[in-house]
Amino acid sequence: MGYIKNILFENFRNFEKSKFEFYPSCNVILGKNGSGKTNILEGLSLLEKGRGFKKDKVSNFINFNNDKLRFNIQSLFQDNGLNLNIKIFNSEKNLKKISVNNSFDTETINHFESLFSIIYFLPEMERLFLVSPSLRRNFLDRLIFNQEKNYNIVVNTYKKLLSDRQLLLKDINFDESWIEKIELNICEFGSIIYKKRIEHIENINKILKKLSINKNIYNNFQLKIKDKFLEKNHTIINDKELYLVTLKNNRKLDFFSGGCTIGPHRSDFTGFDMRNGFKLSQLSTGQQKTVILLIIISQCKFLINSLKLNPIIILDEVCSHLDKVNRDLLLYLIEDLNVQVFMTGTEENFFTFLSTKANYCNIN
Repeated sequence: MGYIKNILFENFRNFEKSKFEFYPSCNVILGKNGSGKTNILEGLSLLEKGRGFKKDKVSNFINFNNDKLRFNIQSLFQDNGLNLNIKIFNSEKNLKKISVNNSFDTETINHFESLFSIIYFLPEMERLFLVSPSLRRNFLDRLIFNQEKNYNIVVNTYKKLLSDRQLLLKDINFDESWIEKIELNICEFGSIIYKKRIEHIENINKILKKLSINKNIYNNFQLKIKDKFLEKNHTIINDKELYLVTLKNNRKLDFFSGGCTIGPHRSDFTGFDMRNGFKLSQLSTGQQKTVILLIIISQCKFLINSLKLNPIIILDEVCSHLDKVNRDLLLYLIEDLNVQVFMTGTEENFFTFLSTKANYCNIN
């Protein structure tokens, strides 16, 4: 399986020029608050499609203390003994550009992106089941993107179609044939998103049910999609006509509400404890962290076993308030699944539970 061997930052965030070497297993990035630990993880996340896990403007990647207009990231990615030299930088129009072995060929870049998938744990995920539904949708969509690299195109196209429809509804004399065409496309892309989310939740639930780590780790919970429109119309995924008619009937309501009242953008993803029926939102912060780590482990197993795809795990400040259960989960992730892991923290003693084989990167 492939892994990130090193990374060099030039004029990126708070780094003028810094290089870091990594192990194919566990890498711990240590430093004081504000030293740039998360910036390293963000740079690693830029190896994938998009603008990294912060989804920031490309212009904001540039070191604010430097008068240069360019940032540069170079990384060596090793896959089955083959070295791939990756370069990431910004264009004159501040668009992210990437090359693989000095090639900008789409087929070459797509091949590189197919070799791995990055899974995140960010500090705000500790309360994932207490925050906005949009963050949970994004989390689930991110898991789907891990296996289908073009899924983000589906989601972004769907969002644009919703925006286009709303603009048309504001026009009293809108073109009926044009809005019908937009609504037809909304049904098409919305149905794909519904289907992908349902299928992936089912896959994760199956793995969770079979997951055996140790007797002290509870994994008897189940995830589900929560969507009133979907629950009321179970055939909606395959019945485009029903979806289309409902959109048409809701035009007046959507005009006054300022948005589309049905569709996967209104969904939530939640779960419940199968022992007592408690919602996951009722669990403590530590228990919610356990749930997220179990989902990440299940996602890794799905990618490895079903798709033969290499996951790379980014865990930002995951060791805060870490109990024995969650330490055991991290050890399982690192030692049993044999994946490359990046973790950040302020103190080395947070990581005493790790094997001595871990690679420590200290930021001054």
